[in-house]
Amino acid sequence: MKLIAKYVELGLRALGKYEKELEAFAGPNKLIMYGAFHSEYMEHGREPGKFPPREVISEWIDTKQGLPSIFREKKNQFIFLISRKIAEEGIKVPNEFNKGAVVSSVVDDFLANDIEEMLNELGVIYLRRIKSDVVQILRAA
Repeated sequence: MKLIAKYVELGLRALGKYEKELEAFAGPNKLIMYGAFHSEYMEHGREPGKFPPREVISEWIDTKQGLPSIFREKKNQFIFLISRKIAEEGIKVPNEFNKGAVVSSVVDDFLANDIEEMLNELGVIYLRRIKSDVVQILRAA
């Protein structure tokens, strides 16, 4: 899936929740995509104000590769420090770790390229059907 590929390409994969929580449903006339709760933050950042959920920061420390060992040794202190910084400053996107446009760049590409390709393919299918119908009408006449 292009959304997962984009977030991996941008180096945003930490816990893998984003890819696990993506859900797509296809109906007869529409496609619905549900994303992870934090998709909004990956795309646009986070306003200052409230402390983020403690469990999320704890899980991030546990799974994020490349963190100095002190993050795990003094985990509670780092959870508090990271949470306080986010509460005070928010998270600005784009930043040095997240260029932003994680979702919108994929959607924009889909609208610009994939939709046109799909319409072209559908046009060929419908053209064949119309030709077949016309041939049948002419044979019947």
